Amino acid sequence: MLFDDDIQIRGRHASYLKALSELRGNASEEDKNRFSNFKLFTDYISVYMVAPIIGLLYGKKSAYDNEKDSAGIMLAAISKNRAHLKYIYRLVILSDTTLNLSDEDKINMAFREESNDESVARGMELYNAYFCGGLEILYQEFVERCTTDEDYIERLFEFVSEFKEEQKIDDVALEIGSLLDK
Repeated sequence: MLFDDDIQIRGRHASYLKALSELRGNASEEDKNRFSNFKLFTDYISVYMVAPIIGLLYGKKSAYDNEKDSAGIMLAAISKNRAHLKYIYRLVILSDTTLNLSDEDKINMAFREESNDESVARGMELYNAYFCGGLEILYQEFVERCTTDEDYIERLFEFVSEFKEEQKIDDVALEIGSLLDK
């Protein structure tokens, strides 16, 4: 079943997750000192929901590595956000072009095969690949490029502006508005 267990993030991606999030619970003092920059997210689950979308939109996938660091997302946080996670999972599967699935196969994988362990594993592998890719983008943009609060605020404004332009968000709003006027 989808999103029914704790999630373990490994390697450099765990470090990126910590650098982008306010640390929770049992974070060591070393981690608290090492990741003291301005935080983009309040919790790990928020990053786990946003990063796959960023990865998908920018066409960037990556994989966990074998570095020592790890971070976890507890089932309680996953359960609270299961509906959002499933929605994003389905969005990723339906939008992906790298698996070369037919539209029917994508629909089956996203909606009808939730109890098929093999299909879910394949879907989660895709979700996590986009999560890692999106996490790398967010880390590069907001940790590597920002050293002061002013850098962070300026980069956030630039990133959102660039994203808005690249995704043609204003054009979509105009198109939706014109459709509603008809």
